[in-house]
Amino acid sequence: MRGVSATSLAQVLDTVGGVTADGAQGVAVGTDVFAVVGALDANPVLRRVLSDPATESDAKAGLVGTLFGDKIGSGAVDVVVAAARGRWSAGRDLSDALEQAGVQAVLSAADSAGSLDTVADTLFAFARVTTSDPELRQTLNDRTASVEGRQVLVSRLLGDQADDVVLALARQAVASRGRSYETAIAAFAQDAIAREGRLQARVVSAYALGDDEKQRLAGALARKYGRDVHVDVTVDPNVIGGISVEIAGERIDSTVSTRLADARRALAG
Repeated sequence: MRGVSATSLAQVLDTVGGVTADGAQGVAVGTDVFAVVGALDANPVLRRVLSDPATESDAKAGLVGTLFGDKIGSGAVDVVVAAARGRWSAGRDLSDALEQAGVQAVLSAADSAGSLDTVADTLFAFARVTTSDPELRQTLNDRTASVEGRQVLVSRLLGDQADDVVLALARQAVASRGRSYETAIAAFAQDAIAREGRLQARVVSAYALGDDEKQRLAGALARKYGRDVHVDVTVDPNVIGGISVEIAGERIDSTVSTRLADARRALAG
């Protein structure tokens, strides 16, 4: 976001920080905010009213209280009121800002528990499951099916493997909001990494790296780029050997398949 929307987003996120200071209510606040995002997406007229710069801020805050005050918790109400009082370049910016606020509220719980890295790993892994199964991918991205039904499916797929933070974010990704399910859930994982101040390294390897190997690779990349690094590994037997790393806009490719391809191009002249 840019301009007035960026300023308003910062104010909304400040409010999130205030109501989730200890992380204890993070998931509850985030889930409630996600519910409001769904309501705004389903009701463009309401979204326009709450983002209309010609309407008094107090009037918009009062409307939020009337519509949502008895449906969501007080912390979530404060966040939505902060958004309604803001100024937005476009109505959709209001909904986008609230979704970001909900994500940060949920992640505050993982931040407090010291589990942001685990959350990111789990979300990235689930995104890979989605993309590797065409039928599942189609189902989760089917906008003719109800959001609630697809969220139930996500809950069943994750089962006991996911904590409340992962479950809340994986369920919200179903809403899509202009992007595919796998793109949305990967973006939420990246938000978890960014909250830790880390860089993301996308690694492709011929085999699954062990924890020690991942730690050594993360350490080497951290020394090179001057920041802690989260390593996300995708296994692809087609690379034959070695690894490929994408980080900070750079690509480091030491796979055998790439070297062979380079050699073939060199021989072809």
